[in-house]
Amino acid sequence: MPRRFRSLLLAAGSCVVWFPAYAQSTPASADNPHYKQAQQDIDNNDAGAAADEYEAALVADPKLADAHYELGVLYAEKLSEPIAALYHLDRFLKLAPQSPNATAARDLFNTESEAFAASLPGTSTSSALARLQLENNGLKKQAIDASHTIAQLQTQLANMQQQVADANARAASAAPTPGAPAPATVGGGGAVTGTPAPVIAPAPIVPATPAPGTATTPDAGGARSYTVKSGDSLWKIAHKMYPKDTTNGEEKIKDANKDAFANKFLKVGQVLVIPE
Repeated sequence: MPRRFRSLLLAAGSCVVWFPAYAQSTPASADNPHYKQAQQDIDNNDAGAAADEYEAALVADPKLADAHYELGVLYAEKLSEPIAALYHLDRFLKLAPQSPNATAARDLFNTESEAFAASLPGTSTSSALARLQLENNGLKKQAIDASHTIAQLQTQLANMQQQVADANARAASAAPTPGAPAPATVGGGGAVTGTPAPVIAPAPIVPATPAPGTATTPDAGGARSYTVKSGDSLWKIAHKMYPKDTTNGEEKIKDANKDAFANKFLKVGQVLVIPE
């Protein structure tokens, strides 16, 4: 047998082995109506409709390799769905590894794989998310502190309104009523007539109150005192007086000032006992 003829037979045999395998893995798409419609949708720049038609074509023929390839490109470049793109590109490469589009499919598969991996936790994106979460937690803490401050201000306002109401009530009771006895007058001969004037007792001497927000020096028993100022809370006072043991400091202050905490709210100007 001539060498040239034998070479032709070997080449023909290799074609017989390779070509049917490719033909079986990529069935003809010309007879699939969904595939044809998808091509028209691509021409009309309607990627979503084209993807739906390609999916329908695969339902009719799961081994339609070209439909897998087209879907991989659509999901990667038009619809931004990397997981779906990776699936269809992988199916295409398994069905038609010798296709003319195989190289492009592998390149696109690698690109989408790297982009998807970069979006997973542990990347710079997740670090940015963690930073945002920390900032959000800080804002929540500030909102809670602001709520506590507002509650304290509302309590102080209510106390001030009550003090004004009490003062008005005292003023109203002190005003003379119609028909009341006239004040005492001095008659002839120096005699006092009418109702004698009430005896006014001297005002008690009140010790000076420390300025709000200040602590006095300890007494002989080792206890100190603290005058409540606006915006104070039990935690803030304990943190100021016991900076290294705030939690136990809160309990000490509460135990030493049970009357002051009976109403659960502190008043500006209150003097608290601060144990050692």
